[in-house]
Amino acid sequence: MRIFTNAEKQQLQSKIREEQERQRVLGERIQIEKEKEAKRSRGVISTVLSVKYGFLLVILGVLAFSVWPLLPFGWRIDFSGNLSLGVVLGLLFNHIAWHFTKKGRSSRVMKTIAVVWMVFVLAYMLWLLKTGAI
Repeated sequence: MRIFTNAEKQQLQSKIREEQERQRVLGERIQIEKEKEAKRSRGVISTVLSVKYGFLLVILGVLAFSVWPLLPFGWRIDFSGNLSLGVVLGLLFNHIAWHFTKKGRSSRVMKTIAVVWMVFVLAYMLWLLKTGAI
């Protein structure tokens, strides 16, 4: 076993301290990068959520404005009003199907409802064009 001199011991201790300082600085940098990445991902997630719920709010507002005239006078026959109501409901079904349900049976059910509703509205629109109602 080799015996170190005092000078060698001091050199080794200074190298150990330098390495510990380098590791500490590197750890701090990694921690700062992790915090920045977490803030970025939270920002993206909150933006996506605000857009998702913002569009839902807009669609529900348009739906309320298209149903509002029908309430005081009863459900009168107005082909263009019914078409706009059908289109808004289609938007609502599609938004729920593609933004709120991601996995499983509820996703398949909502996507099926949305597609069937789009086909129904398209057939209704073609029927209205054929009869000359719009």
